[in-house]
Amino acid sequence: MEICKLRQSLLDCQGHALVLGGPGSGKTTIALKKAVVRINAGLDPGQSVLFLSFSRAAVARLGEAMKQEVPRAQRSQLSMQTFHSFFWSLLSAHAYLLGAPRKLRILLPQDEQVEFGSIKPRERNETNADWRAWLVRREEMFRQDGRIAFDLFARNSEALLT
Repeated sequence: MEICKLRQSLLDCQGHALVLGGPGSGKTTIALKKAVVRINAGLDPGQSVLFLSFSRAAVARLGEAMKQEVPRAQRSQLSMQTFHSFFWSLLSAHAYLLGAPRKLRILLPQDEQVEFGSIKPRERNETNADWRAWLVRREEMFRQDGRIAFDLFARNSEALLT
């Protein structure tokens, strides 16, 4: 990848930067190069650069790109996870701070379906008393039984971080 003035300005940027571009435009490559710049600038002991993505496939592609773009000695200072994986790490270690048991289990979508399957999809909204009762029950399952649905990962992780 050629480092033009615009890309160099991204590498030199000290704060956050938003990079927009279509597929194949170099967003991942420049992000990896920026990670190397950050690592070279010095990380505190135990720190690493974290890449988050929505899919395992994207994380796998990032891992392959890392082999091309990041020197071997610096790869251990990069961490790549899906959002769900990252949130699960936070929750499984610290959800007790939110009143949940120390041991968590994921409430799988098929198990959720068994619990609320009698509520038709078009009736799954805040105006339906049965749906509202299910939402309350899910919170109870988290706090009392340590069972958490995927769609509660982000909200509860945010509660831990704020």
